[in-house]
Amino acid sequence: MNHWISVFLSSIHVTCACLLRSRPRDRAGPLQMWHVVLITGIFACLSDVYIIRAATYEIYPAIADAQEEFERMANSLKPGDELILYGGTYSQNARRAVTASGTPAQPIVIRAAEGETPLLRRPADNIDRHNNIEFVDCSYLTIRGLRFQGGSSGVRFIRGHHVTFENCEIFETGNNALTMNSGDCDAFIIRKNHIHHTGLSTSGSTEGEGMYIGCHSGSCRTTNTLVEGNYIHHLRGTSSGGNDGIEIKVRSYGNTVRDNVIHDTNIGRQYPGIFVYGGGPKVNIVEGNVIWKAGEGIQVVSDAIVRNNIIFDCSITGITAAPHAAVSQMRNVTIVNNTLANHPRGARIRWSGASNMVFGNNAVYCPGSTAIDASGIGEATFSANYITGGLSGVAIDGSRFHDGGTISEAFVRPDKNNFWPGPGSRLVNNADPAFAAKRDFNWTSRKAPFDIGAYESQGRQENPGWKIQSGFKSGK
Repeated sequence: MNHWISVFLSSIHVTCACLLRSRPRDRAGPLQMWHVVLITGIFACLSDVYIIRAATYEIYPAIADAQEEFERMANSLKPGDELILYGGTYSQNARRAVTASGTPAQPIVIRAAEGETPLLRRPADNIDRHNNIEFVDCSYLTIRGLRFQGGSSGVRFIRGHHVTFENCEIFETGNNALTMNSGDCDAFIIRKNHIHHTGLSTSGSTEGEGMYIGCHSGSCRTTNTLVEGNYIHHLRGTSSGGNDGIEIKVRSYGNTVRDNVIHDTNIGRQYPGIFVYGGGPKVNIVEGNVIWKAGEGIQVVSDAIVRNNIIFDCSITGITAAPHAAVSQMRNVTIVNNTLANHPRGARIRWSGASNMVFGNNAVYCPGSTAIDASGIGEATFSANYITGGLSGVAIDGSRFHDGGTISEAFVRPDKNNFWPGPGSRLVNNADPAFAAKRDFNWTSRKAPFDIGAYESQGRQENPGWKIQSGFKSGK
């Protein structure tokens, strides 16, 4: 009997503590509070286990100071706890750092209240002094629906694993938006975030990357991470560091970058929309992204699968596949079923000395400019690429490279960014089945005979999926 009393009193203590620490929109009356206590106590007794100390806390904007309520509350969270932020501005002058560690069974959640958009802001004079927020050694944590304005970096993850960062917005940063270059990170999900207008610092050179993932030297790595469905645009850079949209650094591996919309990442400097270095024990996958108005659309060095991407109107190259000083060896690159259009160079390939490289089933249409600029292609495999534009280092041979016809014949409305293969397009039914991706840009299963490029038409004359436009890719 003493055991039951102890458990019941413990439940009363925990429940009262939760109610006192939280700030609900409508405070419960005494009767409602005792209902909660009674029900909690009965549940604990019936389960014959000690109460799990999980609670929900709700907070509202506070006046900026060095010990902001949000930071205090976030750092007090225990496994299973949830912190809900209501709309308004949470501003802070000193460093804002959070350590929150849940468990697989009891993750911690920090999120916006339903229908509200809380803003975590840095004053303008902090743009070079502090990052907006730092998440330090976090695990089994979900951050959802928050807006982060200002700071040097917007959101910095310093080590951590099993973190989900979704439906957030990062904007108007002095330097880059989201960084994971301060220690190893594993099993993150970075999904459906809006990242824009970075690199605004004017005190010196700035980079302005949308996402900087891993360490440039390879001394820290990001692994087994999903970067999915983000919308990234208007990135400014003034240094040689670059204003890449998403950059996966050397030795980071097992990551998937898919279904992101990236454009206008060429303000000041002109760097890739997506850059994957490789050099790790597993490949990175880059698929289903759409990129325009970058320097290079995608740059890849080693250990990557690049498929079903649509890249157009870049200022330098659609896809660059070439060596880089940071990566010791080019190897294991597969570039298949991509659509590249209207670049000064559609694809730049430098594969001398590389091993296990494939370039197949790509539609490369750059009328009036260079479609393929290849040099030293070595033992690489090329098959069923359809080309319009100039060639350097390769030739139309009816096997590796085919005449693609005019761009207006190949696509329904390329002038409107509609790269669906139209009726009579040479892209239809002409892919090499050995290199055909299993699904297309719309996540439609490909069926033989397969199509060239990012889409699988299957006899349809119009694209049934998401239409390319500014905003999030939808329809999966």
